Amino acid sequence: MDAQLVNTITYADLHADVYSTNVPGEFKVIYWDSAGNELEEAPLTGISSYKQREPEILTRLQQLSQGARTQEPPDRGDAGEY
Repeated sequence: MDAQLVNTITYADLHADVYSTNVPGEFKVIYWDSAGNELEEAPLTGISSYKQREPEILTRLQQLSQGARTQEPPDRGDAGEY
């Protein structure tokens, strides 16, 4: 998947990079700590612009800066029950 950086949102010593994917209306956000370590990756889908979700991204940065637990990425290799 090709993704293009469209914005960086900063709070305290953390930042989130917002990437536009090759699917219209689909974005991904990668949250980073001050040392450049990836904390979390989250998809943003079903919207026409990531700008509509900036407040949520900022809220998540605030939570992470206050010690919130990072969310584990889903196991995409697990087909689950069927």
